[in-house]
Amino acid sequence: MSDLLLPELDAKHIGNQVDMAYERIEDMIVMLEMAPGARVVESALVKTLDIGRTPIREALLRLAADGLLVATPRKGMTVRGLSFSLQMKVFETRRALEMVLIPAATRRRTRDEAEVLARVVQRFRDLSGGDDNRELLRLDRHFIRLLIAFSGNPFLGQILPLYSLSRRFWWAHHELYLTQYRDETLTDFHIEIGDAVVAGDEAAALARAEAFLAYVEDYTVYLGRELAGRERT
Repeated sequence: MSDLLLPELDAKHIGNQVDMAYERIEDMIVMLEMAPGARVVESALVKTLDIGRTPIREALLRLAADGLLVATPRKGMTVRGLSFSLQMKVFETRRALEMVLIPAATRRRTRDEAEVLARVVQRFRDLSGGDDNRELLRLDRHFIRLLIAFSGNPFLGQILPLYSLSRRFWWAHHELYLTQYRDETLTDFHIEIGDAVVAGDEAAALARAEAFLAYVEDYTVYLGRELAGRERT
């Protein structure tokens, strides 16, 4: 069985210091508590997160390697910028990886892993229609981590920072998103994909993944078009 057994659903889960620092800084980036383009101040993170300087530094190096931060010689680190053009490049790569990830996880997941995923899917159902989008974003991260573990292919882990950047783009433009789309639609897709993986139905999982990615592309293009129009006025 995967060792990723719902750690993010347990408020008492600690994990090692570097992983915890990475996760908390990632949350700050995704939820715009660290603004795009902002300079990273290591001492401020040590104080804010109450985690030692060494694990903070190691976490920052990992975040830079994953593309969430940008390291510039002699200038330190900044949060990666936010733009439609960047997001479309993120999506292009994410789509290619996701179309491998979903069927692989469906094909290779064990019975015990299916039970774990069923619990996560139920959590999506519990949160659907509510107003706790922060919890949904964290649950989405956990969902993808489980799929990677179940796929048996660690190289698919490259999708994780792409998902982080996608969550940030959605979060940054959430109000504009709601003018044309519904939060529940994204949650429903996660539930449908999760149900198909749990059932071991590779064809259904692939079909729902294709529909989900088409939806993500549609709203991303819509947001880009609307943002460009606002810049011209």
